[in-house]
Amino acid sequence: MSWPPNSPDLNPMEHIWDAMERQLRAQTPPCPNISTLRDRCLDIWYNLSPVMYHKLVASMPRRVAAVLKAKGGAMRY
Repeated sequence: MSWPPNSPDLNPMEHIWDAMERQLRAQTPPCPNISTLRDRCLDIWYNLSPVMYHKLVASMPRRVAAVLKAKGGAMRY
């Protein structure tokens, strides 16, 4: 199988970044400076659930199958 040139669905890290961004945006008040942003990002990173990682790994065969079915094209996931 040739690798699709732009396939974030096959990159679990993209989903981790998405989860982190959602958690960061849910926090109030907004970060007043870069130092606070860094601290909040690290806090989110270190507290991500291991269950999330396991679910991402377990979802990879399904994701690969969807990409194959779409012949590397766009897909809804």
